Amino acid sequence: MISFVILKKLFTYLRLSLVIAFVFCFACGASAQELAYFKGVIFKKNSPVTIAFTSVSNLSRKNIAEVFSDDLGAFRIQAALGDTLLFKKADYTPQIIVLQSYSTLSVYMAAVIHLNQVTVKEASKQKELYDALDNYKKKGQYYSLDPSVMSVLTSPLTGLYELFGKAPAQARKFQKYSKEEMDRLEVARRYNKTIVKNITNMPDADLEDFMFNFTPNVEDIRVWTDYDIISYIKRCYAYFKENRNDYKVQKLN
Repeated sequence: MISFVILKKLFTYLRLSLVIAFVFCFACGASAQELAYFKGVIFKKNSPVTIAFTSVSNLSRKNIAEVFSDDLGAFRIQAALGDTLLFKKADYTPQIIVLQSYSTLSVYMAAVIHLNQVTVKEASKQKELYDALDNYKKKGQYYSLDPSVMSVLTSPLTGLYELFGKAPAQARKFQKYSKEEMDRLEVARRYNKTIVKNITNMPDADLEDFMFNFTPNVEDIRVWTDYDIISYIKRCYAYFKENRNDYKVQKLN
């Protein structure tokens, strides 16, 4: 009977010890989750330029208000170790960081590249080409700029003139030129020096040689997504850097 009482007391002490250990561990965990102010600076990726007025949110604690970086890119937000911070700004890819230390944070955000660029100059050039072709048509110098044999049979003089006349020949040459120019403008809307430089940061001295050798054709541009174009530029530039001397454009004196 005595041994049973002793065992019962020992069991009670054991349970009490476990409860105390659990409370101690919980208190340590709570201490580790203690809120503090975390500081940092937000930079443009691959650049020493800071980004002002960037939104900083604590995704782990909805009760903590959103803050913004100042005009020098610095920010200060309340959080705890293990919390997740979200950084957002227009024209930049959102960045998520999990807090793992109390050190000052350096946050790098990548700028979003917009490929679909249409300039007023290109639209004006396109209109000029259409107007010129329309002018040829109004003068009756061609029907389709590709006269058929039937037109020669049904109207011999008109058909022969369209086939061999000087003005129709000029019109056909201009149509060929205008098509090539339209294709070039279509490519330039999504693949030009500004876009290539934004993606690669290549030196200006290399741009002309790179564009001369690695500009895609209009058929590719029509089916490629923005991701396809970015991948193509990065892949070609990596090859270009390794074989730079093979792609030097000869300058005319």
